[in-house]
Amino acid sequence: MDIQTPDSTFQNVTFGDQGFKDLKDELSRTADKKEHHLSLFLGFYKPNKQKALDEIAQKLDRQVKIINTKEFVSKIESATFERLDALFNQIDQSNVILYFKNGDKLCGAYTGNSHSRVKYATPQERYFIKKVQEFNGLVVVDIDEYTDADKTLRRAAQSIVSFTLPDSKIQRFMWHLKNYSFHGYDLKTKRPDAYVGEIS
Repeated sequence: MDIQTPDSTFQNVTFGDQGFKDLKDELSRTADKKEHHLSLFLGFYKPNKQKALDEIAQKLDRQVKIINTKEFVSKIESATFERLDALFNQIDQSNVILYFKNGDKLCGAYTGNSHSRVKYATPQERYFIKKVQEFNGLVVVDIDEYTDADKTLRRAAQSIVSFTLPDSKIQRFMWHLKNYSFHGYDLKTKRPDAYVGEIS
């Protein structure tokens, strides 16, 4: 499948900046066109991701369908393909925003025992992109770790929005307290054994 690199206008947007406002305007302007838009939400700060999703849904006057990607991706390729087919076939494309949480489950994998640090797209990921390109509407993929969004997915995305931690010390402290003390949040991308201890 040929994955075209989209225009770079919205490839480096940060939530809260002018670029995000411009992105909302662009999504509103093109909402009724028969075309797809794939957006990546990258970063750990969930509250702002929810705000961004709410703002976009209000701007477009669209409902949001939240999808847990873990329920769709299987090690058996054909099972993943069938689940994605069933999902996209049942959706009214004109009235819904698809929001895939845990999007890292779609992302590429490191190759076998090689020493490459580059992730390569899996057949499941490429099939997902194919279904998105056939969908006339907005699809958002939520990924926590920036490095989990491999080159194939980034190339296919019309917009990439970063979500940084808030400037408020109190908000930052509460976020760290919740994610580290209670849940033991792991910020490191999983890598092959060959890389354990190599990355500082």
